[in-house]
Amino acid sequence: MTRKTLILFVAVSTFLSPGLYAQSYPGGISNNLSLWMIADSATTVSSTNATISTWKDQKKTNTFSVSGTASTITVVRNAANFHSAVRFTGSSATLQGNTSIQWSECSAVASFTGGITTERGTVISPATSGTAPNDASRYYFRSGREGSNSYLYAGMGVDSIGFEYIAAPSDSQYNLLTASGVNNVFNRNGWDARVGSLYGGFTARATVMNSTPQIGDRSTDDSPLKGYISEIVLYSQDNSSNRNKVESYLALKYGMSLGLASSLINYVSSNGTTYWTGNATYQHNIFGIGNDAGSGLLQSQSTSMNSGYGDGTGRSGMGNLVLTALTTLSNQQFLMIGTDSATLTEEQITAAMGPSTAISSWRTTRTWKAQNTGSIATAQLTFDLTGLSLKGGTTASNYWLLVDPDGDGNFLTGTTHFYQAASITSNKIVFASVSLTNNAVFTLLTKPSSTAILASTWLDFTARTQQNTVSLDWTIPHEENMLHYDIERSANANDYMRVGSQAARQSDATVQYSYVDRPGAGTWYYRIKAVDMDGQGSYSPVRTVTLSATARQFLRLGSNPIVGGRLQLNIDLSENNTVLVRITDRQGKGLVQRRYALPPGGSTVAIDMSGYPAGLYFVQVRTTADSKTLSFLQ
Repeated sequence: MTRKTLILFVAVSTFLSPGLYAQSYPGGISNNLSLWMIADSATTVSSTNATISTWKDQKKTNTFSVSGTASTITVVRNAANFHSAVRFTGSSATLQGNTSIQWSECSAVASFTGGITTERGTVISPATSGTAPNDASRYYFRSGREGSNSYLYAGMGVDSIGFEYIAAPSDSQYNLLTASGVNNVFNRNGWDARVGSLYGGFTARATVMNSTPQIGDRSTDDSPLKGYISEIVLYSQDNSSNRNKVESYLALKYGMSLGLASSLINYVSSNGTTYWTGNATYQHNIFGIGNDAGSGLLQSQSTSMNSGYGDGTGRSGMGNLVLTALTTLSNQQFLMIGTDSATLTEEQITAAMGPSTAISSWRTTRTWKAQNTGSIATAQLTFDLTGLSLKGGTTASNYWLLVDPDGDGNFLTGTTHFYQAASITSNKIVFASVSLTNNAVFTLLTKPSSTAILASTWLDFTARTQQNTVSLDWTIPHEENMLHYDIERSANANDYMRVGSQAARQSDATVQYSYVDRPGAGTWYYRIKAVDMDGQGSYSPVRTVTLSATARQFLRLGSNPIVGGRLQLNIDLSENNTVLVRITDRQGKGLVQRRYALPPGGSTVAIDMSGYPAGLYFVQVRTTADSKTLSFLQ
């Protein structure tokens, strides 16, 4: 049997305009929101480096227009986790607002280009300086120098007596930055990153300021931005009680890792759902897909900006992952992934590491952990080989995901799942459909041993509906070490029950299997568990089907009472079958018994009842999988 795999790549829009969801705001927080700038909405032009002339505030308070040379401010697509950014080149051009607002707390997703010892500019500031003496430096997020110091600064107020600063980010490094005029807050990716303050910090100056905003320079027009801005969120008052929601929204959207292993931070949705729980082992390179209606966010494809670039391309030697939803995500569904701090070196699996079916295979020492909220059944996962030299080379069949569903990271306990790569495309290993249940831990198998995971080489597995049944078919290329196959079904993609089993045929050739299930109306998830002679199990990919509540029954009467002394039976079958028809009277006495070989689909069987008196009769129709009895009148 020749296997043909078709992988369809679709460009996914991952931002929904706030107007598409009623009452959507950053992190769902509307109170005191004074400015909301999103680069995705900066222009309708789809090309990279599209010049813009205006940028509208999602709060609908300000409209920004270019001041200076317009061609130096452009929109770059796929700049940050498949989202856009507005690019500034360090010229005198800025974007000027048209309405005065009150400022206190600001969050922004931005990067600065160039060396950290140079003046790389300011993200946002008042258009003009204040009136007090020496008030020349009101801004949020200026990468520059004060004397001999090169830091990232934020300052506000009526006197030059207060700045907070953090270490300057490296060239083109994306960060989620938050600064507040209350309590001297200056966060990088959610954690307190302050390394010092000048003149006592924000609070020594003021907690709020009022002015018309400008983007791309500070109020003295001597710090033009060289860098990229993807989003700016401004609140008029302290937002400490809801800061985590806003930062979670921005982190998920732009592939930012909140917190550190030593400073754990949860990701929380607009309705308060925790969809990533801070984990000291896996608080690295966090990213994920999700739908948060309260924030107007549908993130269907995602990567970590620590290990990859905005278009999903991997940084050299980082083993970048890209996660893509296979179905439309529902509100409050999230699938997040974080990695441990292990390197991407390879080690050979021993009996002490397990599982037994993978002994002598090679795997990466690094592991990843998933957190699944809202039961996302499957997703596509890719692994970028750029800058790596792994034992599997460029042969897709050498690569497998080794998944530990119980989440303890010990591949010796419980059932281990294997997923073979479908292809290697553009230097990315493609796992077309992977089930990562809540808390699952996984690693990358880079070269299987000659006897490894025989049960998991699934050439094909399909599930299709036929009237009121589900027909399952799977193909195995070799199974000389197989014991049996368990058919498992779930209503929620997490909790599975065995509904059937088939013994393995112990063949070294390709073998095909089939099974018919009758689960009733609803959406159902199926997988096949292959069990070898040692009792080890591995799983097929998950398949999803939906049976309508109005699905036809396999047996119906043509009329009742019958007409013209002829009983007409309409029989629907899912496969070729021999049907036994038996007719009895009301006392149970057998009158007619016949067998019919019928094909799949609808068939009509007519039986002459004219020789029997008027009265009540029963007809029973039996197949190898179904039996049904109906009454009729002659």
